[in-house]
Amino acid sequence: MPEPVDQPVGSGAGGAPTCPRCGREDWVSGVSAAYLAASSELRTESGRGEDSSVTTREENSALARALSPAPPEPSGNARSCTASLLLLASVGTFIWGAVAGKWLSRDTALRWIPGVDGGGRVVVDPPLTYLGWISGAALVLAVLLFAAEAGSTARWRRRTLPGRAAADAVWSNAWYCARCGTVHFSGEPGLTLQEFRMRVWTAGGYGDLVRKHPAV
Repeated sequence: MPEPVDQPVGSGAGGAPTCPRCGREDWVSGVSAAYLAASSELRTESGRGEDSSVTTREENSALARALSPAPPEPSGNARSCTASLLLLASVGTFIWGAVAGKWLSRDTALRWIPGVDGGGRVVVDPPLTYLGWISGAALVLAVLLFAAEAGSTARWRRRTLPGRAAADAVWSNAWYCARCGTVHFSGEPGLTLQEFRMRVWTAGGYGDLVRKHPAV
């Protein structure tokens, strides 16, 4: 985390209250400002000309995660990637079985096996029905993974959104001291990041999730 710009003692940080732990206010800033400052936006450029692309993503530092006013939204990247791969496997296997193996047709694959005397015989290969089962199983698994991801996101929203306004009201009135690494409210003792998280999340009605998502 980049260190705040040092200021003369007593100059204040936009009218910030003095930190109850160190008795200074030069490294004190609002929690919302500290949270935004601890978040970083990364830009990745690749290619040249018409093939160039820019990828932008936000990465939160440990401080930003500790000061978050709500539990993190469940990340389904792994499940989404797995489900997408299974979906592709399902489609590919279906096409392979339908075209190469002809398991959808009564005219199954025919092979000519030449004989030693110049003759030969026709061999009828059985349809590759097992490819159909593989395709169906992959499709079912993909659907289940997509549904699980959607369900996790829906549960997170139902759990946090109703009380988010109340949590934000408490969260935005707090001050963070970068020197001490503590949070305080005007006229109150300093709080550890864990205590601050408990106070904010309890105001939002999801304080029971603090144990599952500790601040540090």
